[in-house]
Amino acid sequence: MRMERRWNGMLRLALALGAAILTGSNASASTMIKYTTSGAVGSENVTGSNVITFKSLPSATFGSPSFFSLGDFQVAALPSGTSTTYDNTSFQISLMVDEVDGVVPDPNQSPLVITGKLDGTVTGSNQSTVRAIFDPIGEIGFRTGNVMNYLTLPVTDVYLVPSTTNNGVTTAEGHLRTVPVPEPTSIAFFLLAIAGFGARQRLRSRSVAS
Repeated sequence: MRMERRWNGMLRLALALGAAILTGSNASASTMIKYTTSGAVGSENVTGSNVITFKSLPSATFGSPSFFSLGDFQVAALPSGTSTTYDNTSFQISLMVDEVDGVVPDPNQSPLVITGKLDGTVTGSNQSTVRAIFDPIGEIGFRTGNVMNYLTLPVTDVYLVPSTTNNGVTTAEGHLRTVPVPEPTSIAFFLLAIAGFGARQRLRSRSVAS
């Protein structure tokens, strides 16, 4: 019975160590992400002059886990007394990870494409009821080099301001968290340790039985 308790304790310790290996030894550390985005607003179902564009990010960085900018919707001014209506007008944003901690990632499962629709009306220079409604993505997992990334959209219904507010700029945001991918040697060591403990227990059980 004493040997069984000792074995169970050693097994729990090995499992705890294995969990630490598989989830990353320093989960609180920041991973530096360098990325670019590109986006576009469609032209379908637009009544009037299309005055909404998307300003992409040619180069940006942040430390994951963090909220970060995907780029900006830009609403231009219309002449007084005129309006433009958007009715399920499509938009899309592509996210490309360029570097992870200063290294070009390999493998690299980006870019990711985020889509949605615009609905509402821009009137003159100072009125906008347009909403950018993102298609649901849940949590997208993708690998870049030695980390797994998990992308979510914290806000999926964004109201676009008119040109007289913040120059007509409304930021689209994402959230990214990263988890280190364990090295194959670490996984092999963990499995070998478990196998060793099991073999030792079987030998001791046989010796006690004999």
